[in-house]
Amino acid sequence: MQKIDQDDFLELSKQINNPFSREIIQRNINPIYGEGTFNWRDFGNGVASSSFSYNLKDDYNICLSSNIPGAVIIYNLADTIEYIFKNKDKARLEKNSFFIGLASDDFYAEMSLKKKSLYKVVTIGIKEELFLELAKNLENLDEKINLAHKNGHYLIKGAYIDSFQYDILSYLSDEIVDDNILSSLKLESISLSLGHYTINKLIQNKYAQNTTIKDEKIRSLEKAKEIIIKDYASSLTIKEIAYKSAINECYLKKDFKIYYGMTVYEMLQHQRLKVAKELLNDSISVKEVAMAVGYKHTGHFSKLFLNKYKVSPSLYRKQN
Repeated sequence: MQKIDQDDFLELSKQINNPFSREIIQRNINPIYGEGTFNWRDFGNGVASSSFSYNLKDDYNICLSSNIPGAVIIYNLADTIEYIFKNKDKARLEKNSFFIGLASDDFYAEMSLKKKSLYKVVTIGIKEELFLELAKNLENLDEKINLAHKNGHYLIKGAYIDSFQYDILSYLSDEIVDDNILSSLKLESISLSLGHYTINKLIQNKYAQNTTIKDEKIRSLEKAKEIIIKDYASSLTIKEIAYKSAINECYLKKDFKIYYGMTVYEMLQHQRLKVAKELLNDSISVKEVAMAVGYKHTGHFSKLFLNKYKVSPSLYRKQN
């Protein structure tokens, strides 16, 4: 595969310098290689985020390098990416998965991308000094840092993206680059929350084991999620979702939890309450909102809403 340095692969489109060393850079893929965008935000506090969406004309190895030691959380929202490191180690990042990588001041890797594939990735980068503080309770952290310094890199762990992360990532991956300082501060807050959540959950070992799930099962799981997102207001059952998704009920229950970090029922509740929160901003009653999202009893809906958002739906409605 043809090797291309990332600086040659991308062309500068826009650069914005905001107060307090905040920098925004937008780049486009050089048209000879394909189409897509790369957005980079340095928040000036030891944390940076980036997102890219690529569609390529041919197979390429994009060469990446850095002289800043630290950690990067890479969230993959589309086709599988393979990384090849300086010592020839390889790592695959599957769709809807993430891993945390540590890098030395002499980091080098190649990102293998293929034509006719869609690549969509969000990253959170954290300088080493800050990461050591944020992840100080992570098991054997000093040993992992030393290995990164010795080998140029170290991969900590991988897991599937859970629903909370996916909601945030959907926003970050579709960001619009502008010079509004409030937009930048909002993205900074969201990125920091996502990084902190991921690291903290990793420390607490709350991620399901990142067992490889076959592509045909993944398609069925994603179909199941589509059904939940679309038909959340109806009386969905596991049996019905499994039938419409062309997957065995047992596999649906087991693999859905691994892939999305929550059960089918938990995602259904998540979607209903998310829509309910949006509806409560309109001038309709709590009872009407409960019925609209699939709850027959207002009291049950109110209890679930309070547990999730720490405020009753009636009070939330008044506040908004």
